[in-house]
Formats: sequence, C-alpha cells, structure tokens
Amino acid sequence: MSLLQPFLNKGHTVYLDNWFSSPTLFNLLHEKGTNACGTVQRRRKDMPKISDKLKKGEAVFRSSENLLTMKWSDRKEFYMLSTIHTAEFAEVPKKSRKNELILKPKCVIDYNSSMGIIDKSDKVISTINATRKSLKWYRKYFFHLIDIYVWNAFCLYKDTTKKQISMAKFQLQLIKEILQEYHKNHEHHRCSRSGNNYPTRLTERHFPSIYQSGKKNRKRRCVVCAAGGVRRESMYQCEQCNVGLCVSPCFEIYHTKLHY
Repeated sequence: MSLLQPFLNKGHTVYLDNWFSSPTLFNLLHEKGTNACGTVQRRRKDMPKISDKLKKGEAVFRSSENLLTMKWSDRKEFYMLSTIHTAEFAEVPKKSRKNELILKPKCVIDYNSSMGIIDKSDKVISTINATRKSLKWYRKYFFHLIDIYVWNAFCLYKDTTKKQISMAKFQLQLIKEILQEYHKNHEHHRCSRSGNNYPTRLTERHFPSIYQSGKKNRKRRCVVCAAGGVRRESMYQCEQCNVGLCVSPCFEIYHTKLHY
C-alpha cells in the first residue's frame, strides 16, 4: 500500500501473483479506487471454499459485490481473484501449428498479458539462478537479488549494444571479467577443484613450492592428474593458485593449457 500511495484513487489496475493476493487486500484497493487482478493461494484467509472437481478447460466461480473468485483448470488447477472482471470467457489462439482457438476466462487472458514480462524474467533467471536451499531465509533472498542484478545488467547490455547474446553466455563472460578485475585477492579464489579455468593461471608468473601442512600427510592431490582420471598426490603445489601439482609435467600443463 505504501508503494501504491501515489497511484491510488486514479482508476489504475494492479496485477499480482499469489504471493501478494488476498481478498482483504483486493477489497481495500477497491475502496481506494484501484482495480486488482491476480492469482491467489486457495488457503488464503477469507477465500471461499470451492470443492468442485474440474476437467481441463472448466471453471467455477464465486462472487460478491466487489470481488470475483474463480477456480480454473488448465494443466493444473489454480485460483484467480479480480475486482474488475466477470466470469466471462473469450477465444484465444492455441499455441500449436494448427492455429486452433480455445476458450479461456477473460481474467486469465488479461493476467497473462500484463504479467508476461515478470514471468519471462523469472523463467530466464530460473535456468541460471544462484540460490540454494538454506534454513536462513535471508541467504536465499540475497542470492536471488544477485540473480536479479545480473538479469537487469543483461537487459541493459542488450539494449545498449544491440547484440544478440544468451543469458548464460552473458553470465559466464561477466564472471570471467570480474575474476580478471579482482584476481589479486587470492585468498578468496579457492580453486582446489580440477577444471576451474581462472584466466589468471594462464597469464601471471607462477612458481612451484613445497606444500606445508600441519597434518601428517604433507601431500596434495594433483589437479591435472585428477582431471585425467588418475589419482596421484604430490608434495608440490602452486601457492598462488592454491592447487596441488606434480612438478613435471603437470605444473607446466596447468599454467599453459586452457583445457588440460
């Protein structure tokens, strides 16, 4: 309501997904001269109980003076709330080569049309997202924000350069350029796994050193041998790259070949 404050009482229509929608919010927006439409969770407070079993393409609805609640079955069942629509259906082209027409609720058609860019961004981000399961909600939220920042940068890059590039390629190039820019902070670049192709390992000066460890075993697994399916340990390492390497020939291979 704080975000919408400058736009209330002007007859605008707000489209929401099921994270935000509720009968209470929609009625409040209606009182403020603002329309609302969106998907809603069926267990949201004050939602009417609709127990009808539906086949694909069927719908059932409940309505009050200001609010329409609709249950519609497509690939799965979902619920819609709207203060601007009736239970009217309309014809839309089916996504197929036959150019068939199918019937959909008008509120669903308008929702898909207005929420398209949000759904598109979520769909693209989901293919390269950095979020991981965590008991701490703010960790997932932080990494989700990182994904959104990358998506926004991707959109700005395409708009500025007019180049056609996939989101995955853009993200990979972004990672490489960040590593090249901040590669001097070696403590944060733990590249102990085989196959981590940081650009710095091919560009700077590297020297072998004896692995010093407080543990009994003062050897490290050679990443080049491990990449070739051979388990071999060495008492030498590249301290700058923080990886174990055989002195010959693995040390030279690791620092001269992109793919080893």
